Amino acid sequence: MSTERQVPHRDYASAVLQELTLRAPAFDGLSCVSLFFGGGTPSLWDPDEVAQVAAAVRQRCRLSEGAEVTLEANPESVDPARLRAWRAAGVNRLSIGVQSFQRDVLRKLGRRHGPEKAEEALRAAVQVFENVSADVIYGARRSTIETAQADAERAAALGVAHVSAYALTLDPEVMAEEVPLARMRAQGRLELPGEEETLAQGRAIQRALGRAGLRRYELSNYARRGFASVHNGLYWAGESYLGLGVGAFGCIHRGVTADRWGNHRAPGPWFEALAAGRLPTAEEEALDPVQVGNERVMLALRTARGLELSRLPEGKEVEVDRLVAAGLARRWRGRLVLTRRGWDVHSAVSERLFA
Repeated sequence: MSTERQVPHRDYASAVLQELTLRAPAFDGLSCVSLFFGGGTPSLWDPDEVAQVAAAVRQRCRLSEGAEVTLEANPESVDPARLRAWRAAGVNRLSIGVQSFQRDVLRKLGRRHGPEKAEEALRAAVQVFENVSADVIYGARRSTIETAQADAERAAALGVAHVSAYALTLDPEVMAEEVPLARMRAQGRLELPGEEETLAQGRAIQRALGRAGLRRYELSNYARRGFASVHNGLYWAGESYLGLGVGAFGCIHRGVTADRWGNHRAPGPWFEALAAGRLPTAEEEALDPVQVGNERVMLALRTARGLELSRLPEGKEVEVDRLVAAGLARRWRGRLVLTRRGWDVHSAVSERLFA
């Protein structure tokens, strides 16, 4: 569920419920196994609004009592009272956008919080939630191998159950109008670490988290045993998902085909469509069997479980042999699993296996 800064939160929650009413019938017959409040600043919602939306999803989509319910939060919006209120609202997993514990890196990323606030937020969160995840970013300006390793070690030492570690990526064509860092990059005013340096930072994070007992179970995600993200696992498995809110995406899989849509990215048109009783859809895409198959290859190879060899497009056995011989992948229990070197070049490996 996506939220937007400068949007009246009570009105926004009501509109999300209206969109739920319009979209849910297309998902009848499917089981709902997770709920994720993310995309923007859902932690600024009044906890009563979180509870209201969670209750509606639980009733309309048959969300089970023990389902994973995640809320994304920025460190500056975390305090003991709100943590307890989110827990009472039905949230059982908290994802905190730490990004870094390095003051210079946070400043270059344009973050409002400092290292002390990030640490304070995580310390408070693990007192209320057993399942706390920290997001960290590497490959940013002022990031080094040493700072990346220090960030991973600090997050693990604070007792989080999960870490998402993302290399900073900026697509000027898509983001330059919305994200200041992307605009600076497009204008040549932002110098970032090179590809080899960024890969080295990622490896340092993997080693540090591994020593702390967090296993890498997906390209950018690490967890203690039993705390892998259920919600993200649905994406990687190519399952259907219902997206609600400004800029949200959803997808319905229909066997070997799928229909995907994206909502209006600005609050105005999104609200206007719902006020008129219309779906707030801004873009739609019908995926054919080749597109669905290629996406499933790409997503499965992001995970430590890898891809079932039986799901490979026809005629790719020779390519598999080459990848194994090059040390980029291995066969394991009827699956193709990328090695660490393979994960480093995941996109290129995936493309070699596309239909």
